[in-house]
Amino acid sequence: MTIIKKLTITTDDEREQWIKMLNLASAYHYDMSGQFEPELIGDTDMEEVSKVHRAWGRAIQEAAELISFWELEEEDEIRTPPAKNITPKWEDGRRWEDGN
Repeated sequence: MTIIKKLTITTDDEREQWIKMLNLASAYHYDMSGQFEPELIGDTDMEEVSKVHRAWGRAIQEAAELISFWELEEEDEIRTPPAKNITPKWEDGRRWEDGN
């Protein structure tokens, strides 16, 4: 089992994207639970599938709610190294963006 000591997100926009994606996944499983809702009382197989989808939907919804509680603070930001130019150089040492 992996223990996560600190969870970080890079931006508020990223956090909102995760919340939106998880809410859509949760809605999908709630819809699936309705599709598997048994028409006949006592159809335990269909009832079980329906319950599983409801449980997954609720678990995903709770994950989205946890992410919504995260606040991005300056010291928590993930810092990435500056981008490196990987454009190949011509024989004379110039790069494409330096001019043709």
